[in-house]
Amino acid sequence: MLGITTNSQKWYFVACVTFVSLAVSWVVTGLTAPDGLSRAALVPSTLAPLLIAPVASYWAACRLLEIHMLNEKLLNLAAHDQMTSLYSRDHFFRLIAGLGRDFQGSFLLADIDRFKLINDTHGHQAGDEVIRFVAGVLKTGVQPGGIAARFGGEEFVACLPDVSLKAAMQKAEEIRLVVGEKALPVGTESLLCSISIGIGYQDGSRTVEAVLREADEALYAAKNSGRNQVKSMGGI
Repeated sequence: MLGITTNSQKWYFVACVTFVSLAVSWVVTGLTAPDGLSRAALVPSTLAPLLIAPVASYWAACRLLEIHMLNEKLLNLAAHDQMTSLYSRDHFFRLIAGLGRDFQGSFLLADIDRFKLINDTHGHQAGDEVIRFVAGVLKTGVQPGGIAARFGGEEFVACLPDVSLKAAMQKAEEIRLVVGEKALPVGTESLLCSISIGIGYQDGSRTVEAVLREADEALYAAKNSGRNQVKSMGGI
């Protein structure tokens, strides 16, 4: 019953329950009726399950399908950041864990430059629009195969499996340029924003936490060097 996940499975469930109910009714009638499963006993033993089983099983199947859909919705809500539709921080780490302990690839940590100033100057609604805009650019920019998440506040993280540090630097630079080139409408004005990006490389010999610390150090280096740039600690 818990396997009902589609409408076709719902109707299959109804048909199976109805058939089983008919079979049980016939067996019980054959064992208990004085004349066994005679023609006179066959009619009520057939009509009763045909009238009751489809209605009861259909109701139960609908409820089970609703429960499945609610569970799917809850799982989706837990896996995604509601403002940006990127993966949540926790789900990001679950996906990374699924790649195995020795996978290779690059990690990007991106942060919106002077975000507090944006909120203070243009308001929190404008700040939210900037977050959504950067999230959309990041999500598109790390494809194909990249995993992007909102790390918290105005900070984002992405994993690029099987992408070298040099190629990741190029992707990050493209993302940075796209963010900085588009003016966002804010009331009667236009708002330009920028991001800084730090990159770390996972060669399969370190923990994800260690690589993210490296990316975080590179991000701080980008911030301290004037913002709106891409940095790595690998010398590229």
